Amino acid sequence: MDEHDWLQKELRGAADGEIPAEADLAIAQGIQRARALRRRNRTSLTAAASFILLVTVFAAMIHVSPAFASAIRQIPGMEVFVRILSTQDKGLARAFDNEFFQPIDISRTENGETVTLNGVIADESRIVVFYSWNNARSASKRGPVIDLRPADGSRLPALTSYQHSPVPAEPVSSGSDYLDAMLAEDAPMPEDFIFEARLAGDDGPVMQIPFKLDRELFMNRVETIPIGKSVVIQGQTVTFNEAKLYPTRVLLDVSYAESNTKQLFGLRDIHLVTEKGERLSSWGASNDSEDKKTLIFESTYFTQPKELYVEGSLVTALDKDQLTVKLDAANKQIVSPDNRLQLLKLTDLGDSYSVSLKLSGLDSSWDNMGYMAGTGSWEDAAGNKIEVSNQTSTRTSGAAPEESVESFTIPKKDYGGVLTTTLQEWPNPLREPYRIRIK
Repeated sequence: MDEHDWLQKELRGAADGEIPAEADLAIAQGIQRARALRRRNRTSLTAAASFILLVTVFAAMIHVSPAFASAIRQIPGMEVFVRILSTQDKGLARAFDNEFFQPIDISRTENGETVTLNGVIADESRIVVFYSWNNARSASKRGPVIDLRPADGSRLPALTSYQHSPVPAEPVSSGSDYLDAMLAEDAPMPEDFIFEARLAGDDGPVMQIPFKLDRELFMNRVETIPIGKSVVIQGQTVTFNEAKLYPTRVLLDVSYAESNTKQLFGLRDIHLVTEKGERLSSWGASNDSEDKKTLIFESTYFTQPKELYVEGSLVTALDKDQLTVKLDAANKQIVSPDNRLQLLKLTDLGDSYSVSLKLSGLDSSWDNMGYMAGTGSWEDAAGNKIEVSNQTSTRTSGAAPEESVESFTIPKKDYGGVLTTTLQEWPNPLREPYRIRIK
């Protein structure tokens, strides 16, 4: 019996009782190894990736024994591992629990700066890359600038976010974080990647780590569920076409009927519910078109619920003939769907205009968005696109009524009349509860 099988046997015995002595020995060895790594200035997940058998124990027992969880928090470099398991992303936590993790543990060092690629979790729709960094020369409040791309040099067709540890009160020289890339629907997941990190600002060294995805572990695991059911919300029809259940997320294909009198923007309080009452939150949506959306949820893949429902009660919408906002920069006037959107300020900067718009009367009981008048795309009277820069949106909190302020800059020129933009979201709620079974 090899070490992995032995540990699995001991782990099964530990699940219903105390941690066995052999597991304690593994923990002690992991601590010793982590301490040695810390002496080499790698405060990270490296202990987990270097000693993957220990990670197996962690993943299976983190929710079993609070004492065990407390013990591994003391192991240098394991704090991010524990933090990820306790996040709201239940699907990602369960991926860890089910050993759905590929250790890599490759480091690059240059000029006293080190980046370690600890490991990845992936499926056909998403890849999460765990990494750590150390700068022996200086300290700062931010980690390296990270990039992930296919090995052939192309760009990854994905929405990428960077999950960082809380910003420290004082500058630090090391940390552990992860990159989360959600692929566009139907985009193929590459097999070979380049992980790139730049430390110490834009002039720091660039370090590259190539790696190959374990396709046997990660791929061909999607479950597709046809739905074909519709709900009607205040006279507007929404159809749920199909769901795709991946190990790391659920994609729900939704379409709005062409016969709807209003443009539907977002199903704002939507969530999935299992037969046991567990709620799986929505992470937002990708806009395939005005009337077709892909909603993203936490994954149910590893729990395999017998029943799965989609529930909600609120959608934002606006009459289709009210989607245009008109701005007359020369006369400092604006025309919008209702008087809640006002021209707060328009400043002549010589070669450009600085514009601020205020949207009033927002309700934080269901809506905490910062609103943009359009998508950053304005057109002149001839239909030519206008260059928009310095675009920001802020939302007041604690005020009554609450407001959202959008600011941007446009070139100063003769636009031949008013500028127009088409609304992509508007805080006009339609409410009607719905619940349909999708599995």
